[in-house]
Parts: sequence; structure tokens; C-alpha cells
Amino acid sequence: MKYYRLTVRNELLFTRAALKHQNRIRVVDLLIDSGSTYTIVSWELLLSLKLDPASSSTRRPIMTANGLLVLPEVEVDELHSLGRFVERFPVLAHTIPLGSQVDGLLGMNFLRQFEMDLNFKQGTIRF
Repeated sequence: MKYYRLTVRNELLFTRAALKHQNRIRVVDLLIDSGSTYTIVSWELLLSLKLDPASSSTRRPIMTANGLLVLPEVEVDELHSLGRFVERFPVLAHTIPLGSQVDGLLGMNFLRQFEMDLNFKQGTIRF
């Protein structure tokens, strides 16, 4: 079994991820969010990968603390994180506040594809 140490800030867990689309790769910091059905990344990040969320015909409703949002879904060629990767991976686009220490969140649509143990106290994940 392989262990990965997560970054812990303010009792939240973070990890690095790489998104690849065509010949572009962006490395980002993502909040691990087991309460989110979808992986969500910043609109600007997707534009830098030459993906235009505004032109996406697929929209997904998500419930947040501030109410219901309907976000565009786009597909990256690959998402790599925690020693694993998924091809043709759907992500939702959302505006991330300026000055934020995170580029988005890693949701259950990535995490549930793998058998893993998430240890919140130790800040580790094991595959």
C-alpha cells in the first residue's frame, strides 16, 4: 500500500494535482472535499488549458452554503493526483476568489474511482 501525506491547513486537507489538456499541463492545489460530488476548478485555469467553460453545453447543479449553483462542465484529457490519474475527466468551472490559497477542490467523482483510506487525524491517504 502506498501512503501520501496531505497538506493540512486550518484543519482542511489539500493536495497537488496536474490537469492535462492537449499539450498543456497545469499543476494546482486542490482542497480534498469528500462532500462534493464533483471536482471543481477555477474558470481561469480552464481558460489557460484552452478550454472555454462558457461554450460548454453541459451544466451541473450543485448545492452550496449560499444556495443552488449551475456550473458548466468541461472535460480535461487527464487529471493526475495522489499517484493516480483518470483520463477524459469531467470538471466543473467556478470562479475562485482572488487571493485564495486553492485552485479548486478534488471531489468524489475522482476519489470514488479508487480503493483508499483517508485518515483525517494523520493527514494521509492510502491506496
